[in-house]
Amino acid sequence: MNDDIFDEIADQLRPDPQVRARLFAELDAEPAVAALPRRRSRWAWVASVAAVALVAGLAVLPSLAPKSKDLADPPTVLPPSPSSPAADPGDYAEAYSAVQQALAAAPQHGTWNWAMRTPGSIGLQYAASEDTAASAESATGTWATNSQVAGIDEGDVVKSDGHTIFASSGQEVVLVSADGAATTELARIDTTAEETDPTEGTVQGPVVDLMLHGTSLVVMVTEYTPRLSSLPSSEPLTYVPYDASQTRALVYDVADPSQPRFVTTLGQSGSYVTSRLSGDLLYLVTGYTVADRASVDRDDPATFVPSLFQDRQRSPVDATDLLIMPSPTGPSYTVVSSIDLVLDQRVDTQSVLGDTDVTYMSEENLFLASTDYETTPLARFAFDEATGLREASQETQLVRVALDDGRLSVGAQGSVPGMPLNQFALDEHAGHLRVAVTMDGATTSGGWATYPALFVLDDGLDVVGSLPQLAVNERIQSVRFDGPLAYVVTFRQVDPLFAIDLSIPAAPKVMSALKIPGFSTYLHPWSDGRLLGLGMDATDTGLVTGLKLSMFDTSDPFNVTEAATLKVPASDAEALRNHKAVFVDPERGLIGFATTDIGADGRASQRYLLYRYDDTAGFKQLQALPVRQSSSGEVTTARGLRIDGHLYVVSPAGLDGYLTGSLAKVATADFVHD
Repeated sequence: MNDDIFDEIADQLRPDPQVRARLFAELDAEPAVAALPRRRSRWAWVASVAAVALVAGLAVLPSLAPKSKDLADPPTVLPPSPSSPAADPGDYAEAYSAVQQALAAAPQHGTWNWAMRTPGSIGLQYAASEDTAASAESATGTWATNSQVAGIDEGDVVKSDGHTIFASSGQEVVLVSADGAATTELARIDTTAEETDPTEGTVQGPVVDLMLHGTSLVVMVTEYTPRLSSLPSSEPLTYVPYDASQTRALVYDVADPSQPRFVTTLGQSGSYVTSRLSGDLLYLVTGYTVADRASVDRDDPATFVPSLFQDRQRSPVDATDLLIMPSPTGPSYTVVSSIDLVLDQRVDTQSVLGDTDVTYMSEENLFLASTDYETTPLARFAFDEATGLREASQETQLVRVALDDGRLSVGAQGSVPGMPLNQFALDEHAGHLRVAVTMDGATTSGGWATYPALFVLDDGLDVVGSLPQLAVNERIQSVRFDGPLAYVVTFRQVDPLFAIDLSIPAAPKVMSALKIPGFSTYLHPWSDGRLLGLGMDATDTGLVTGLKLSMFDTSDPFNVTEAATLKVPASDAEALRNHKAVFVDPERGLIGFATTDIGADGRASQRYLLYRYDDTAGFKQLQALPVRQSSSGEVTTARGLRIDGHLYVVSPAGLDGYLTGSLAKVATADFVHD
């Protein structure tokens, strides 16, 4: 749509002054209510107009909001349920004080948590060791999400049970039979339907992730609430900030995929961060920010601590389930809940006042990592000054949440200097947490340097071993742990791939360092003695020239070599940043991922590139398959699945099915009808 259409919409939304005055007079005459009724109220109407601003980018007229005298005590859009048990405000005194201090230290402008987090994506999996993700291959195909840890699934925007494909498409989930040439759409789930009981006065975002457990499909969506207290009374036009009020886990019974049945909804405050599935238990992680300073009320814990939701019931998290991190950088909580997908009910919740940048989960623990950008003297970590670095400009706070079959408790807190790259920079093995970080800071000689480092911590999150200087003035680009081994890629001008022995936690040692041009941003165990790398090619001087695939020979960790490499004809790929975007099928030697190129006209085009690898011929590109895009041509997420001899390329716009041998197209399904 062009600007003229936006202007027309804004004109249509502007009410006649006399009508507006009469409407507000009638509404002000209504008696006050404790909770929003099911009918559309004055505030829901205001929020709906604000929602148009969020979706279409329009400014909202303050004339639609209440008079300035009302803004000091705005109505609660998400009211506490009358049936919620009364909480003793004194139990939350420490949390209230900590939030007030964090608010005072936080910036006075902007909005912290109204932006939607990037959805996940789908990939395929191969297991090479006990510490890499479990393969879901069967006799019929490879269709599991590319996860980090064996036996622990990760939320994704596409899921499959080998018979049905569940794909997110905006606010819908499309269910498609995986039947080759007979592939057909079975049903659609509308997450905004009345049966899901969406919260009145909020705007729901698209589906951010899916989780499939047996015949239970969990659909994660986030609701956004307009911050009405931010509406000024004098400005002719203004933008309304939206805060992520809660993420809801909508549970459906898909035993009959042609007739999915809604079961229940379980929600918790904040925007979606990630989810994991271990056994029958779903672990949902959200990030919640107390963004509306004007709403904080000492006597109402729901205004400054996270809340839990089930259907239309809301209650603040118990004070005993709150942990306050040392010097939180802002009024942000990380909320972790465990949900039993057999009983369809929440088991436990643990909240931490402190933002989370990286989440990693093992079989027994969930680790939360939050980076503070404050100078950290390295002397307190007992490092030898021979490393040359006197202090680090970042410190990462770590929290270990013990899982105990869904009963959550904080097991330990600790910290390391520097900043981890992503979830693959953390790994637990034999009771020790290994963390790879990049440290920037002042040197003992008064200069500035960047060091990639690796730390080993015990169960109490105390550092027991370290490699504080893997290289000088290089940054970590990718990490993969494999039992007692670690592979770390750093980059400045050439790509050192370090092979590290961690079998003795107190004495980690580098076994080899392979230096080649470019760097890998993702590492994937391919088979015994082979490690797949996807990343960027570069010249000997460090100039990045495009994408590339690498296969490393790790059969001798003391002499790692690059067995094969191939340049990828593309400028970008989500797989560089999202491991779940990589299709890996070692059984058939297949590798796939979507790429993006920008044409001379500025429009993006996408292709799904499919490669075959074997040790004799190396890499070979098989096909560049089209990726379904909407009519607007926006970049989308496209993922591959192999089921019953067919390759399915799925995006929010639709699905195409191909024979894995000839790659002839045999099926198609449209999800979006423009």
